Amino acid sequence: MSGAPSASHSVSHHLRLDVADYDRIIRTFIPAYDTMLATIAFWVGQAVPDTGGVVDLGGGTGGLAESLLNRLPQIRLEFVDGDPEMLRIAETRLWRFRDRVQFHQQRFEEPLPPAAAVVASFALHHILELDQKRHVYANVFSALEPGGVFLNGDVTMSQDSWVREREYGLWRAHMATQGIGEEKAREHFAAWAAEDRYFSADEELGALRQAGFLHPECLWKDGPATVIGAVRTMVQGSVSTETSLPL
Repeated sequence: MSGAPSASHSVSHHLRLDVADYDRIIRTFIPAYDTMLATIAFWVGQAVPDTGGVVDLGGGTGGLAESLLNRLPQIRLEFVDGDPEMLRIAETRLWRFRDRVQFHQQRFEEPLPPAAAVVASFALHHILELDQKRHVYANVFSALEPGGVFLNGDVTMSQDSWVREREYGLWRAHMATQGIGEEKAREHFAAWAAEDRYFSADEELGALRQAGFLHPECLWKDGPATVIGAVRTMVQGSVSTETSLPL
């Protein structure tokens, strides 16, 4: 696959499961999945005004969107996904928030709605080339208001082979607690490799810097599961300065 995921990308095909089971199954695959969602929600709450706009990029079944809309009861959310099946599921799931959510079927590189925050959860690893990921990050940067924050929850894997093998070991150990044996876990990794690419946290941070973010940071990591954050430049008069993530 070249370029960002298109409307033909299917989560149900990729994970080989019924999309209705996605929320249950993702927790068997990913360590500390709920902590990852809570971490993203926390930082969005720190950075976004009460009635600010948030873009959920590659929102899938709406798990992250639901977490944000529950935690931050006044935000407006633009839900972006290229898979029409995912959009239908998310619309049903988020029906009670319908006054605060709009849905868009589009590619990741297409212009995004202006927002105080852009978030993603296990969507951007489908971008196989780092140059294309830089392009998507530049698109995110363009959509963010001054002082806006980007938060990406995904898998990262070290470029160091010794560290990377142990990160995969931690991943297999989590899956074992969910009844997925080592052989089956390795089969999953091999199958996912056809559509996924896990860059290192260092590569992700470098791509964000090249996209215009001055001080991207790794905000949380549990084995392979990672949250990367970055803030767009604040403009004060004619001088551009960079804020750090609020502590």
